[in-house]
Amino acid sequence: MAKPKRAILLAVVLALCAGCAKARPPAVARERGERTRAAAALERRVRGIIGATSSLKALAWMEIDSGEEGWRTDAAVVIARPGRLRVDAMDALADVWASAGSDGRSMWLYVPGKRKLYEGRATPRNVARLAGFGIEPADLVSLMAGSPPLGEGDRVLEASGRTFVFPGSGLRCTLLKGRIHRCVKPSDDDAGLDYEVSFDDYRRAGGVKLPHEIRASFPGRSSGLTLRYKELELGGDIEDEDFAPPRRRGIRTHRYSR
Repeated sequence: MAKPKRAILLAVVLALCAGCAKARPPAVARERGERTRAAAALERRVRGIIGATSSLKALAWMEIDSGEEGWRTDAAVVIARPGRLRVDAMDALADVWASAGSDGRSMWLYVPGKRKLYEGRATPRNVARLAGFGIEPADLVSLMAGSPPLGEGDRVLEASGRTFVFPGSGLRCTLLKGRIHRCVKPSDDDAGLDYEVSFDDYRRAGGVKLPHEIRASFPGRSSGLTLRYKELELGGDIEDEDFAPPRRRGIRTHRYSR
């Protein structure tokens, strides 16, 4: 009789373990999905946008809400993927009242009226210091260029409900009329959102349809960014100097250590 009892006990333990497994939350739920034809087709479209926007120059309307204050301004935007960015904020007379940029390694903000320059490494922490919201600088460049971040080896997956997963960045994106409309990035513990971004007003530029309105919100900091492109020029050479901070006499420089 000992063997049957052991068998029954083993079956009970296995059943309890199975119940425990079902009770556990899904491991990294935001990366669940499968490789389908729809996922492969979406990946091709996103890579097409990334290729078309390897560099761009644009005039835009920009709104930045940092939680405590906000800025609304015309701006000249220069982007060179994967991580170079420059924004010149302009007044009604097209005079630049603030400039910010990154060469992918470091980033800076210059305020001509105060002759102050703020510099630091290109990190989410320093993005938050300068703009009020934290995000990987390369991810910010990709979003401003009109697409979710997608690394060389990343593969888009299709989850339930026609939601598509970008495992490399953790983004989950939904489509509207066949185009990416809304993406959310869950926090590491899946308890909330790092940020949410929407892509709207798709118009043709440089042979591809690109979103001309991009809105990002960062719930943890009650901050956000809105970008509406007025004119877009894709491709062309962009000089390294475009992403370098000004170096002139009389400028007071504040450096962030990290």
